[in-house]
Amino acid sequence: MKPAPLHRFLLPILTPVLMSAAVSLSGPVAGYLSNASGTELRAITGVPGAFGFSDPITLPDEVTRVRVAPAQDYALAERGTGDPAILFLAGGAIDHQLPAAGLMPAADWAAFSPTATAAILYAASANRLQVVSGLPNSPQILLDLDTTTLPEAPLTAAVSDDGKLVLVASGQAVYRIPQKGAAQLVLSAGEVVSLAVLRNGTDAVVSDRSTASVHLLQNVASSLTTHVLVSDLAGIGKLNPSADGATLFVAQPGAKAVSIIDLASGAVQSSSTDVPPEEFYPLRNRDTFLISAKPGEPGWIYFRDGTAGRAAFVPAVKAATETLQ
Repeated sequence: MKPAPLHRFLLPILTPVLMSAAVSLSGPVAGYLSNASGTELRAITGVPGAFGFSDPITLPDEVTRVRVAPAQDYALAERGTGDPAILFLAGGAIDHQLPAAGLMPAADWAAFSPTATAAILYAASANRLQVVSGLPNSPQILLDLDTTTLPEAPLTAAVSDDGKLVLVASGQAVYRIPQKGAAQLVLSAGEVVSLAVLRNGTDAVVSDRSTASVHLLQNVASSLTTHVLVSDLAGIGKLNPSADGATLFVAQPGAKAVSIIDLASGAVQSSSTDVPPEEFYPLRNRDTFLISAKPGEPGWIYFRDGTAGRAAFVPAVKAATETLQ
C-alpha cells in the first residue's frame, strides 16, 4: 500500500472517567485524561500521595471529541467541521492546535508506541488499519492496509516509536505486518491479553491469560526468537515497558497487584494495589500509571518508588456519569 498524506486520527484509547472532585490547577501536571465520551479534558495535578484533577479544560468550539496520547502533552481531536486536529497541551491548558488533513471516517481503537510518536489505528467497519509516525508535530501515514488481507481480525496491536515494527494480535495469535508482503505469524498463544513493543524497537512482550505468562519476542523483524519470560502471574492483564527500558510493568487485576519484571533476568517483584488494576494508563511522571477509575469510587495511581511499587489513593467524586471505555 502507498503511504497516505497527512491524515485524520480518531484514536479511541482507554480514557479514564474522572474520579476525584474537580480542583483548580495546582502543582505540577502529572498527565491528562478525557472522559469516556471524549467530550471533556482534564489535567491530573500534584505529586504521588497528593494527586488531584483540574476543572475541565476549555476546548475549541469545533472540537467534539478528544483522545489523549498516553504520558504525553498532546491530544487528538475530532472536530465537527473541517479536518481533525492535534491539540498541544501545556500547563493544564491547550497551547495551540495543528490541523490534520485526510480524514479516516472512524477508528474502533488505537495503539500507541512507547513514547507515543507512532500509533496504529483500526476501523473494523472499514476493514482498515493505519500506521502513523511522526506524532505529534509531523504526522505521516506509513501504512494504510485493507485488513481483509490479514489471517484474522485484529483485536489489539503494538508499534515501535519509528513505526517500522508493527504487530497485531487476535485472541490467540500475534502477527507482524511488514511494509510489503503478507502478515507473518510470530506467536501462537492461549489467550492474548496485551502486547507492547519495547523501547529498543526490535523486541516485544505479550501477556497470555491462559498460561498466566509473559512471552518475550526478540529481534522480531530479523532473527526472531521467543521464550517465556515469566509464568504463574495470577490474573495477568496489561503490559507497559519502563521508562529506562530495563524492566516491564505487568498489571494483575485478578490478583490486585502489579509486578515489575527485570527483562534481562526475569526476576519478579510484586506489590499489592488494594484494587484490581483493570486500567494501566501511563501518566507523564516517570513509571506512573492510572490503574483504577470506576465511577463513584476512589481512584488509584500506581508509581515506582525507588525499586518498589506503590499505589496512591485519589478521592472519588460525589457523582460520576461515565464509565471507562
